[in-house]
Amino acid sequence: MGQALVYNPYAFSVHDSPYETYRRLRDEAPAYWNDDLRFWALSRFDDVLEAFRDFDTYSSAGGVALEARRPIDRANPVFQQMIDMDPPAHTALRALVSRVFTPRRVAGMEDEVRRIVNHYIDTVIESGHCDLMTDVAGCFPMDVISAVLGIPEADRDMLRDRADRGLVREDGSMEIPQEAVEAIFEVIAYFSENLDRRGTGRLRDGLLADLLDVEVDGRKLTGAELLGFCTLLVFAGFETTAKLVANAVELLSRHPDQRAGLIADPALIPDAVEEVVRFHSSTQYMHRTLTRDVEMHGQPMREGDSVLLLIGAANQDEREFGPTAGEFDILRRPERHLGFGYGIHFCLGAALARLEGRVALEEIHRRMGDYAVDHDNKVRFHSGNVSGWKSLPISFTPGRRLESVKA
Repeated sequence: MGQALVYNPYAFSVHDSPYETYRRLRDEAPAYWNDDLRFWALSRFDDVLEAFRDFDTYSSAGGVALEARRPIDRANPVFQQMIDMDPPAHTALRALVSRVFTPRRVAGMEDEVRRIVNHYIDTVIESGHCDLMTDVAGCFPMDVISAVLGIPEADRDMLRDRADRGLVREDGSMEIPQEAVEAIFEVIAYFSENLDRRGTGRLRDGLLADLLDVEVDGRKLTGAELLGFCTLLVFAGFETTAKLVANAVELLSRHPDQRAGLIADPALIPDAVEEVVRFHSSTQYMHRTLTRDVEMHGQPMREGDSVLLLIGAANQDEREFGPTAGEFDILRRPERHLGFGYGIHFCLGAALARLEGRVALEEIHRRMGDYAVDHDNKVRFHSGNVSGWKSLPISFTPGRRLESVKA
């Protein structure tokens, strides 16, 4: 008799190697019920896609993280973040933010992103070794977000630390550790105390100033909504991008032929970013709450039940991606994947994440492309739904700082 199928998104053993569990879920229990933690899990691509589409049934207003679930109140959202809202509140808020956080604005940040990435590479390039997470990948995204929001340089290390600690969870436990709770509230307090200053004075030409001024159909952003946008950008935009870049390097180190092809033809890097997001998404699941009874694969799911949409499982579903779904291939070019969500909650920061991922991989492979990952000493980051590395030691042929090359 085979081993019983158990899926716990907080189990460290699942974080280390989730994909065999995901395969079993898709094949054996596509509508899986965890009686201890009281949630359903959908793992097949079509089911997860349909749940993203059907926001009337699969509500975000009950929280998008399992450990933060709560009763649905669409009229009075607990958190003023669009990720935790359903229409019409979500529609109105997204329309306002989208008016100023545009793809054109993101594209115009490329030179600044490249400068920031190269600054961190410069700090390690002459040594021939570094911890990619703590020295490069885990640093530059917060600087990019800071450039967007006008966060002073002196505050960035604090926000990096709080963003990391705010997502940490304990092995097997859904309870949010006290350290994480404190970190989350410190970030909220930071922006709450400083928001007015950041939207005025010398920052009047920045994103926050534009958000304060933007108006759609006579409606402007409230202070609570602006606070929600800032905290969401810090926690979601920082961690997922940092993990994306380190996940890419770790994967490419185990696929040397693909890395060589990417170095020979950097035009492949955008495809590599998409494949990393598909194959090992930084976000492994999103939580939804049912607003009505439904039946999935013969299982009765009840109004008020929690449902996990397993992005990590859906993105390796052979039913969508064919028999090689579980293989990493930067030439795959899938027509679609769910790494950035889908539908009304498609990640607003996807364009920025793609830009940051592409630029970082371009510069890493241009300047330290012969890197070797110390797989014996890499350390997994343990969270509920964010997957990646806490530490990723690498070595490479020492190079020169860009400043010294220009000199």
